[in-house]
Amino acid sequence: MNRAAPVVLLLALLTGGCAGGAASPELPPLAAKVRDLRDKGSHALVRGDVARAGLIFDDARRLAESLDDRAGLAGALNDLGTVAALQGDYPRAAGLHRRAHGIAVEIGDQVLAVEGLSYRGQAAHLLGDHAAALGHYAQALALSREIKDRRGEAVVLNNLGLLQQARGELDHAEQNFRQALAINTELNERRSTASNHSNLGALAEKRGRRMEARSRYEQALVLDKETENRPAIEADLVNLGRLSEEENRPEEAMGFYERAYRGYLALNHVPKAMEAGKRLIRAAKAAGRDAEAAAYQAELNALAAQP
Repeated sequence: MNRAAPVVLLLALLTGGCAGGAASPELPPLAAKVRDLRDKGSHALVRGDVARAGLIFDDARRLAESLDDRAGLAGALNDLGTVAALQGDYPRAAGLHRRAHGIAVEIGDQVLAVEGLSYRGQAAHLLGDHAAALGHYAQALALSREIKDRRGEAVVLNNLGLLQQARGELDHAEQNFRQALAINTELNERRSTASNHSNLGALAEKRGRRMEARSRYEQALVLDKETENRPAIEADLVNLGRLSEEENRPEEAMGFYERAYRGYLALNHVPKAMEAGKRLIRAAKAAGRDAEAAAYQAELNALAAQP
């Protein structure tokens, strides 16, 4: 999975954790539980368990509603929007983020408003409405700088870069990715830094700078492993395998694809495992290792036959 794809647009925003509207340690017990549920849901997403995360975030939503915890509710709605987008329901994601942003404006929480605008921008991007996405990102970037929300600024810059890359505006995209990387490095936001490296790697590939792309993907892999960001680890391995395959090093590609394949299986991400497995078989055949290719094909056949 290449982080330049829309799905990683979401992960890049998520990886900083629960942002605007985050509760202080002095919250009453139930309001603190809303925050804790959101953190638990975020950890489930990092583990790759999207369905479980959705259930936890919905628990947070219902608890926040029962307490009339407006900031907690807005955060939970944004979390549920993330899950909806990861599941491909972009219209629902857009609606949830719109509600969350409205609450942020209502209660005057500017950090939460930056988060809401950022999410609305990514939802518009996923829906193919680039004009709306640019408008939301412009507002979010201006507000984040006005209130000196550095983490929020980095998120917007990263996602704006993804939108610009999709539009073919590669110079602007690279500039924004680099600015986001500088901020996240300064803040020690390692998951977001990994995403920035991977996005810069994808851009370097587009521009034919393959050595830089490999270096970026390797840095992303190190950081994703340090933070145990499991779906991202497998994506990094696929990126490195693809580079090796394209550079006519099929045995090296096999190593990366095998690790990604086993990782996706462990996460029960069957479609991604199938995709990595097909790459693995292709690389094995290119390396002249036909017996291994046949064994992997038998594994994929059995996997595809599972209910």
